[in-house]
Formats: sequence, C-alpha cells, structure tokens
Amino acid sequence: MKQILILTCIIALVFPLILTGCCRTEIANLKTELEKTESERDNLQAQVNTITQTRDQLQKQVNDLAGSRDRLEQQVTELSGSRDQLQRQVEGLTASRDALQNQAEELTLSRDAAVVEASKAKQRIDALATQLDAETKKVRELQSQLKQVQTAIAELQKKFTL
Repeated sequence: MKQILILTCIIALVFPLILTGCCRTEIANLKTELEKTESERDNLQAQVNTITQTRDQLQKQVNDLAGSRDRLEQQVTELSGSRDQLQRQVEGLTASRDALQNQAEELTLSRDAAVVEASKAKQRIDALATQLDAETKKVRELQSQLKQVQTAIAELQKKFTL
C-alpha cells in the first residue's frame, strides 16, 4: 500500500507540475499572441493616424477648392456684369453710329441739293453776266451816241452863236 500511496502522491505532485508546464506554454503562446496583437494594433493605429492626416489634408484641399470656387464664381459674376456693361456700350455706340450715318446721308442729300442750287445760281450768274455785258455794250453805244449828240449840239450852238 505504501507503493500505491507513493504512486498516488507522485501522480498528485506530477499533475500540478504538468498543468503548470502547460500553463507556461500557454502563457508564452498568449504573450506571443499579445505581442502580435499589440503590433497589429500599433500598425492599425499608425494607419489610422496616416488616414486622419490624409483626411485632414484632403479636407483642407476641399476647403481651399471651395474658396477658389467662390472666388471664381465672384469673378464670373463680375465678368458677367462687365460683359453686360460692354454690351450696353456697344448698343449705345451702334445707335450713335446709326444716327451719324443718318446725319451723313442727310448732309449728303443737302450737299447734293446745294450743288444743284449752286449750279443753277452759276447758270443764272452767267446769264446775268452775259446780259450785263450786252447792257454794258448798249450803254457804251449810247454813251458814244450821247457824245456824238453832245458834239453835234455843241457845234450847233457854235453855229448859232456865230
């Protein structure tokens, strides 16, 4: 019985030792697993930090682009206003050009009428000049005749006085 008792004690002492050895192996496996998990967690945390930085940069770019879009929309609005103002100026200049063309046409018609009037007046002047020359010729003839008559009267008076 002593042998059974010794055997039982040995089994009782060996069993906890075996369990302790298993636990140590399991603890070592768990530590390895924990280190692997912590490493994965650190990698994931680094990736999260990288993604967060990238997201922040992208958000900044989005904000910058939104600001650029707003500035461009403002410039488009200003350019539209400028275009409308230029269109009004073009319309005003076109109206002025049309008015000037009408005035030019009226002046051309007036000039043509004045040329016709001047031509008629020149013809009248030429006719009157011709008539004046004829009348001047008649006046000279009459003056010549008057001198002859005066000479004849003077001779007659001399004759009567003698």
